[in-house]
Amino acid sequence: MTTAIVAPIQDSGLVVAAGTYDGVLAGWEFQAPSKNQKDLDDDIQAKKQLSLTFATAVHEGSIRSLTIAGSIKENEPGQLLSCGYDESLKTHDWHKRMTSSGEIRTPSDFGTPVCSAFAPPNSHSTHCLVGFSNGKLCIYKKRDWSVQHVLAGHEGGVGALAVHPSGKLALSGGVVDGKLKLWDLTKGRLAFVNKIDPASTRGGKAKYDPVSSLVWSKDGEFYAMSHGPRITVREVASGKTLLDADMLSQVNQVTLMVGPEGLFVAAACNDGSLPVLAVEDTDEESRRAIMAIEPVDSHLAREERFKCIQCVRDYIVVTANSAGVVSLMDLRGAVNMIMSGDEKPQGGEGDSDDEDSDNDEELELAVDMIESVQLGTGARITCLSAWCKTTECQLETVSEEIPSFTTEQQKKTDSQEKKRKQETIGDISLDAVALKKARSLVEKAKKLKKKREKNKKKLSN
Repeated sequence: MTTAIVAPIQDSGLVVAAGTYDGVLAGWEFQAPSKNQKDLDDDIQAKKQLSLTFATAVHEGSIRSLTIAGSIKENEPGQLLSCGYDESLKTHDWHKRMTSSGEIRTPSDFGTPVCSAFAPPNSHSTHCLVGFSNGKLCIYKKRDWSVQHVLAGHEGGVGALAVHPSGKLALSGGVVDGKLKLWDLTKGRLAFVNKIDPASTRGGKAKYDPVSSLVWSKDGEFYAMSHGPRITVREVASGKTLLDADMLSQVNQVTLMVGPEGLFVAAACNDGSLPVLAVEDTDEESRRAIMAIEPVDSHLAREERFKCIQCVRDYIVVTANSAGVVSLMDLRGAVNMIMSGDEKPQGGEGDSDDEDSDNDEELELAVDMIESVQLGTGARITCLSAWCKTTECQLETVSEEIPSFTTEQQKKTDSQEKKRKQETIGDISLDAVALKKARSLVEKAKKLKKKREKNKKKLSN
């Protein structure tokens, strides 16, 4: 089972970088198992696939953002850019094992660089967009790191940004102004502004949650954002909102996953949970979703909080939590459960709870943990970035044509809008009853996995 999960990424050239509160930059490389290892037992713990290649202090203060450039060589990662609380940008070279290759001092009155993205993000990157705590957005030329444009940005600071796969557009979200803005990077100007819903109203004035995360789909046809506990996914061409749901706690980051079953969004949440939701044009009553990892049973999750999540291929994601643990996991099981409407363990509620039964052996895990590694003791990860080779499993390079960006009010021809070709078999809603069933299913699977591991050890002895 494990080898099947590893297969899609064993030749991916996967690299992962993480930044911490104390300015340490660390990186891992995915090491595919040897042919001899593949023929042996598929125990994932014996393979040590995520190998730490560097860990060094590069900034005075916390690292606020990391992003990896697209290289002129498709089979190699480009430069890594780190943004520090010390108001500096630093570039690093993977081939020199992250030896710092340059430092860029930011404008003195711009404050802290808090988010960044290369343009284009996946192919040969020629520019870089950086958002600052004073609200400004800077477009840098990657060749010499000179400032090409300074965009007005947001009042009160930039919360998140994401560059379209074409490299010609970018989305940015504000910290306090409640605005989502679309920028034309080719002309260096604002193209569109959209207001998000206020979190509350005090003294007649609307208060907005910071936009904490923005991400485009691989084909650039959809984008997702998070602000407070809410996740929103929209279709670009029509401006239609396909998903707008509140989670149980604050969402720190979201990622979009695309596979044969359709489009899905996964979220890293402050309560230690990892919900997975199907993105489809449907009403909220029939929203299909599941808790791939259940919340921590406490008011403060602390070290269990998921801080970062990024999809690297299909349903394989990299996550990081507050305890400094970086995990490579496959959410294919969660997607399968959503599509099948499987709300309870196989065999039915009235069947025996014997963990050795044949039916239990067929039970699928919502999350298959490929590997987890921890960055020292007490390390607090603030940001994460991952890169892997493009393959036929991923979507083809997007067209050079810039997509339109309209609202639902501006686009009234609903009959012409695209619909996700997904067969609705069953529904799982994020209500208390469904969550309880989903958590029971995951807990059951965990017990079965431990039982199999114990049996395997007994047989080996």
